[in-house]
Amino acid sequence: MRRHDRRWGSWLVLGVLGCGASTPAPLRLAASRAGPDTRVTLIAEPGLKVNARLAPALELPDGRVLRFRAARLTEDSAYFAEPASALLPGHTTRLHGTLHASVCREDELVCRSVTLEL
Repeated sequence: MRRHDRRWGSWLVLGVLGCGASTPAPLRLAASRAGPDTRVTLIAEPGLKVNARLAPALELPDGRVLRFRAARLTEDSAYFAEPASALLPGHTTRLHGTLHASVCREDELVCRSVTLEL
């Protein structure tokens, strides 16, 4: 797993899909069955919020891009008020690709770009 932060210091991103980590990751993915497909849910650690104006995306190795959405946003429509998810056709328990998201601490006004290789 590789973590790259383009603009603001380093955030260590570990712990995606059950990989253990001693440092909490700002984000993690959870995969669950949704009929014949897989629902991929993006979960932020407590105290963090995910930017909804720059929708998180998972770039898959075959070139497809999954965009994460949620039904509920904060009052200003800037952040997800619930975990965002995307539907991946077919059933899988292992995700591969590049996750891009923008995350803020609840007490910050500026979000940080997070890129994670799965």
